[in-house]
Amino acid sequence: MVDVYIGIGSNLGKRRQNIVNSIALLSRIGDLEVVDRASFYETEPVGPVQPWFINTAIRIKTDLEGQKILTLCKEVEKRIGRVDSLTWGPRLVDLDILLVGNSKIHEDRLDVPHPEIQNRRFVLLPLLEINSELIHPELGLPIQKLLDDTDSEKKVIKIQ
Repeated sequence: MVDVYIGIGSNLGKRRQNIVNSIALLSRIGDLEVVDRASFYETEPVGPVQPWFINTAIRIKTDLEGQKILTLCKEVEKRIGRVDSLTWGPRLVDLDILLVGNSKIHEDRLDVPHPEIQNRRFVLLPLLEINSELIHPELGLPIQKLLDDTDSEKKVIKIQ
C-alpha cells in the first residue's frame, strides 16, 4: 500500500462541513483508508476575488492507481454538490491529489506531484503537519524547504 496525500478545500456553503463530509465519503471507500488529517487553515484565495477557503490535507493508504483515485475524488466532489466552474474560482469542495508515494505521474487529467505544491503555502503547511519528512519526488527537496522558499503573500491561518 502506498501513502497518497490529498488536498481538500472549500469556499462556498458550509465550508468546514463540506470538507468533513468529503473525508467521510472517502473513508467509506473499501479500497482506501484515511489514516491522517491536518488541521484546518483559513486561506486567502488564489485567482479571482472570492470568499476565503478552508483547506486541509489528508493521507490515505491504498493500492489503487492514480487515475482510479482521481475518479473517486471527482465522484466525492459531485456528491458534495460541486459543479465545474472557473479555473481557480469558488467551489463547494475541491479534492487535489498532491502526492502518490514517490511516483511521478503525467497522464491525461492527472499530474502528480501536483504542479503547484511548491507555490502554495495552504498546501505545504498541511502536508508538513501530516508528515514532516516528505520529499517532493520531482524537485528532490524536502517539503519544509519548499515552504521556506515560498514567497506567496497569500495569508494562511491555522484555525484548528
